[in-house]
This record gives sequence, C-alpha cells and structure tokens, in this order.
Amino acid sequence: MPDVARFRLRYGATDLEMPQGDFVIGRSSSCNLALDDGLVSRRHALLRVDGSGVTVEDLGSRNGVQVNGKTIAGPTSIKHLDRVTIGHQELVLLERSAPTAAQTLQIERCWACGALNEPGAARCGQCGARLGQEHQTLAGGSISLGSIPELASSEEEATTTTPAISILAPIAEKSLALGRHEEASRLAGPVLDRLLESLSSTRPPEPAAFERAIGLALKLSEGPSSARWLTWLFDAHARGDRMMSAATIDRLHELVRKTRFTNPKPIREYLERLRARALSPAEKFLMRRLESLERVVSA
Repeated sequence: MPDVARFRLRYGATDLEMPQGDFVIGRSSSCNLALDDGLVSRRHALLRVDGSGVTVEDLGSRNGVQVNGKTIAGPTSIKHLDRVTIGHQELVLLERSAPTAAQTLQIERCWACGALNEPGAARCGQCGARLGQEHQTLAGGSISLGSIPELASSEEEATTTTPAISILAPIAEKSLALGRHEEASRLAGPVLDRLLESLSSTRPPEPAAFERAIGLALKLSEGPSSARWLTWLFDAHARGDRMMSAATIDRLHELVRKTRFTNPKPIREYLERLRARALSPAEKFLMRRLESLERVVSA
C-alpha cells in the first residue's frame, strides 16, 4: 500500500496530494497545477515538499506570491491552513497530522469594556484592564454566534469593532478556505454589520480595521450570500465617505459578473455621494470605473 502524502493543497473544492518533491504552479499546461488567470505567469510559483515541511517560492512572476496576505521576497516556509495567493487564486495548505480547524480557540473578553482580545493577552488592548476574569470559547468548526459577547452600542461600539474584526476575520477566512461560506457569513455578519453602523458615528473604526473588513466582505461575496455582501461593500464606502481602491473596483467588476448581481441601488447611492465631493484626477479615473460598474449591474 503506497504511503499517504503528508500534505495536500486545497484549490476550490479539490484537494491535491503533494508528495515530496517540487510542485510548480502557473498558467502553463506543463505545470503541476495550471491556473487559468490573466494575473498568473506561465511558471509562477514553486512549492517544495521535503521531510521538514513545505516552502513556497516566487519564480520571478510579474505579480508576485502572497502568503496570508503578505507578498513574499524569497523561499518561505508555510504550515497547516496557511493561504497562498497567486493572481486571483487562493490555495490552502493542509497537513494530515495537524490539529483540525475545529480545535477550540480561546477569545478573551474584557470584563471592563467588553472588547475582544487575542488569545493569551494579559491586558485589554482597548482599555488596558487586566484580562483573565472571564472568557468565551469559540469552536472553529461550529462557531456559535450566541457565545460571542454582546458589544457595546452607539459610541462605545466603534471602539470595540477594531479588536473584534482583527480576531474574528482570520477565523472566518479559514472557514472560507475550507469551503464553508455559510458558516463564515454567520460568524462575520454581526461584526461587519456593527462596523457598518459605526461608520456613521463620530468615532469610526480605524483604517486598518476598515480595510480588513473590506477584504473579508470581498471573499464572502464569492459565496451563496453574494448579494448581501456586495451591497455591504457599497454601503460601507458610502457611509464612510471613502473612495474605493482600484483593486477593490477591479474585483467588484469580476464579482458582479460572476454572481450576476443586478441591484443597482447601492452603487447609485454611492455614486451620488461621490459626485458631491471635489475629486482629484486619480479619483475621477476611479469614478469612471465605478460608473462603468453601475452600467454592468443595470444592464
């Protein structure tokens, strides 16, 4: 009986066995995994499997390789559930002997202000209070939203959104990587909705939290609740009075076609908000891209 490969590479709904040796990814049909993506080079990346683990390396591609959202500069070790992004494609490394995604994660809730904190934190990142007096347990495989502490309302809500999104986003992204879109949507929904509400307050979320939320919503838009999250993306930028980035607009052009999104109301309301602003030349270019997107949705 042949040995079972220790590592697998998840691409979409398919798990590819990775025996020891080199595994080349690119657009060429000669690669071990050929990706039909205009942003992928013919020979884009190399995954090398040996007795010590797995490394990924960029083979001089035009658009680079990212591991967990960060562009790599050289051979980089990757481990169980790490995400490798090549072009628009996301691949997830799975190790058979690693703990499952359903293992328990301890999320520390501050007894003083209600903020969520990273596992093992000694003090609250929001108010500085000592942690450990109480905590909530979230099971990665079947997370119960009822166990997530109720965050404060109105002005306090904005201050608790930043640590909440920083903690819950990676968990939701791992569910997405495993193809569990509905579970990820249930987990992320309350926090993203609170962030949306806080954009209209006098204490909006920090820019990093906003960008993390946008990235998560784009990924959620690929699932069965795509219409909800595409609408959320337009609403979030409108309420925050923020111009979408070129990368976000490009991705939305792909998503509205792929999901056949046909509700022009949220993008029209967003465009009306932008037209009331004084736009720079760069913003005017992005505005034209958004107007093109509105025509696609309305067609």
